[in-house]
Amino acid sequence: MRTTRQERYDAVIVGSGFAGANMALLLARAGKRVLILEAGPGLDTTHGELFERYLLATIKTPTAPYPPDAGALDPSRTNAPRPTTEALLFAWNDPARSYLEHAPGSLPFGSTSERLAGGTGNHWMGTAIRMDGADFALHSTYGHGLDWPLGYDDLEPYYGQAEQLIGVAGDRAEQEEVNGIPYGAGYDYPQGSIPPSHGDRIFQAPVDGAAIAADSPAVARTTSTPAGRNAGPFMNRSPCRGSTSCTPICPVRAKYDPREALRSALETGRVELLAKAVVDAVHIDEAGAVTGLHYLTYDDVSVPAATGRTGEAVATAGVYVLAAHAIENARILLNTERVTGRPVANSSGFVGRHLMDHPVYLAWGLMPAAAPFYGYRGPQSTSGIETLRDGPFRRRRAAWRIEIGNGGWTWPIGDPYVTGADFIYGRNDSGTNPERSILSNRQYREAVNGILTRQLRLAFLVEQEADPSNRVELSDTWTDNLGIARPRIRYGVSEYVRAGFASARAATTRIMDLLGATDHTMTSATAPAAFRHDGQDYNYRGAGHMCGTHVMGNAPADSVVNAWQRTWDHPNLYLAGCGSMPSVGTQNPTLTMLALACRTVDDILARPA
Repeated sequence: MRTTRQERYDAVIVGSGFAGANMALLLARAGKRVLILEAGPGLDTTHGELFERYLLATIKTPTAPYPPDAGALDPSRTNAPRPTTEALLFAWNDPARSYLEHAPGSLPFGSTSERLAGGTGNHWMGTAIRMDGADFALHSTYGHGLDWPLGYDDLEPYYGQAEQLIGVAGDRAEQEEVNGIPYGAGYDYPQGSIPPSHGDRIFQAPVDGAAIAADSPAVARTTSTPAGRNAGPFMNRSPCRGSTSCTPICPVRAKYDPREALRSALETGRVELLAKAVVDAVHIDEAGAVTGLHYLTYDDVSVPAATGRTGEAVATAGVYVLAAHAIENARILLNTERVTGRPVANSSGFVGRHLMDHPVYLAWGLMPAAAPFYGYRGPQSTSGIETLRDGPFRRRRAAWRIEIGNGGWTWPIGDPYVTGADFIYGRNDSGTNPERSILSNRQYREAVNGILTRQLRLAFLVEQEADPSNRVELSDTWTDNLGIARPRIRYGVSEYVRAGFASARAATTRIMDLLGATDHTMTSATAPAAFRHDGQDYNYRGAGHMCGTHVMGNAPADSVVNAWQRTWDHPNLYLAGCGSMPSVGTQNPTLTMLALACRTVDDILARPA
């Protein structure tokens, strides 16, 4: 039965992740009544239950702890499916098993997301870095991608607000120095920086001060990475205890996630959360104003679902915010036109276009026996190299930042399990057992320990420019269990990005030489996420940083939203999240997304009553 909710809200927000939950909290603190429509389950599943799901999962992936079951690949019979790591590994190009359908000729889109209370922020790692000034003017400065309709100075106070909401641990002086960006007068991070790991110190001594990129005069400098993670007891949460499972879930809740903001928002008494409510259409009147959001309800989160939709309704308010996700925001807008015949927020034709990620160049090696790295303890990363994020080289190739990993070869190959199994079964999947030895007892223990303690992992987060041919569309064939068309992806990696990978590979060689390490990076030309550049094969991984699809700009003809994330076409509709970003720079985008959300709240509060 179709109904209209009788309650009157000042705002309806779709999605309860970083943007949605924090916007609801800030609006509620300003006295506004807010309804959050969340496609997935609410807060009824405890943190402990989610962590137990992770412990019991056969494959410990970023999506493993969260419902619906990430390993049950049946999106057509799932009420609120999402892209999972399991689908990427086993079925990326099979839409019967993968939520995302890929268009013919597309490379795999390598990132995943969540649909439940807290959103994809449940499985973020915690990295909270500000963008550089040049990142906002990539096209005008270097001739690639798109420019923003605002600059760093416009966003700086909101970066501070976002860092306070998260409780970021960082070193202001260090960040100002290595990134060349000013912080507000008298400002400091809520917490001091996370201490460096043993591996960070081992890495730093031979690498700092060295030139590692041939096309940049800047030298490497290892610095602490600002993070939404507790350096000590803070916000009624435990300090980090070094479990090295930040992604997907911190066992002791030392890592901030949006469920914290969501709980605080609900405690104000001015916010209502309606879970298992999937928005499929935006209603607009003849004047272009949004009059309501149509949504479908369901009960069953199992896969396959025993039941489908249980009802439908329209939520109304004065202001509407889509904060579902870059892909899901585009899906809602595109589906509206499909089911109603009326385009929404798409006079530019750019809805769904400019899909971006950080394609990651992963490198890994073994340190000398005299300088073990001692991974598998601490946060997954505590330090990185930020000094090579900008420079004239960006006219020719994509920039990158280096994340120094504390998790051994977990991300590259699935260790410690793969290396451990190699010496039991006489295999060489890890590349560390070329003789295919089968060992036991003391020999096994010494051999495997001698490898695991020396493992080094580097992740180069390579900038991807906004390209309109990378896009989200709607499938003509595949739906979810509620009957809503699923996303179809067209994705590729430009020559600009590929040149960035070549630079990252050369930098890896230089770093391994400085460390005296042996490079064990493996590349498969036949892997789905592979490309060739200048005679060299490369593989890329997704960073989980889905951006673009409703980019902001200076005019309706070349963008979907303005600098406040308000749609050009509808005065009371906002599209919040990484989808609004016209460039991704090299830093993890979560902090920038939250800063934009804080800025959007100011615009909403400034609207006439």
